[in-house]
Amino acid sequence: MSYRFRIVQTFILRAFCLGGLLLAAHSPAWAGPSKDLDFAMELFDEGEFAAAMNIFGLAISDGGLTTKQLAIAHHFRGVARSKLEKHSLSLRDHKKAVEWNPNYVDGWSAICFENATHFKALDEAMAACNRALSLDPKHGLSYARRAGVWTQMGEVAKAEADYTQAVQLDPDSWEIHYDWGRFLHLQNRAAEAKKALFRAYKLAPTWMHSYLATLPIIQEYRVSK
Repeated sequence: MSYRFRIVQTFILRAFCLGGLLLAAHSPAWAGPSKDLDFAMELFDEGEFAAAMNIFGLAISDGGLTTKQLAIAHHFRGVARSKLEKHSLSLRDHKKAVEWNPNYVDGWSAICFENATHFKALDEAMAACNRALSLDPKHGLSYARRAGVWTQMGEVAKAEADYTQAVQLDPDSWEIHYDWGRFLHLQNRAAEAKKALFRAYKLAPTWMHSYLATLPIIQEYRVSK
């Protein structure tokens, strides 16, 4: 069943229920908040960020999710919004995620990323990454994101130490290898950069390959060939 058909099906079923048709509410196909969340996660994993963003919104607005589920929904809607260049809304969602769950490592890590990458709010970014790592000292992506903050601060040695730690902790993360490759490129370490970027491309989901192939740094090192 295509994701477009499932979206239409979801909205039709929910419209029936809002109109008072209880039969739809008791149907096995009824999509309540938890089902919406599961569906949104499926769309997200397929790279359908606009559709996922809308279904996450349905799940959030229904009021039937637990606090941990709300944190997850806000976080992933924030990631989807970031992919769609909606960075202010993305940061707002990530902040809402850690309001619902103050111990949500991925939420703090995403706050670090958005602040550093899109708002150049480096102090706030560093604080968020440090919070994530205080909650989980083995969270590789947070080390990589903190390394990005160190890089912008001109602390190259600290950045390299964090990138090295990130790669060791999570060697299968394409995002970490990609950021590591960009860092090495900036340090004029071309052979190492190409190796890291090649690894990132191979580890990335297949649906990401067409996007990655458009990036100048990927083209420069010809890692998608």
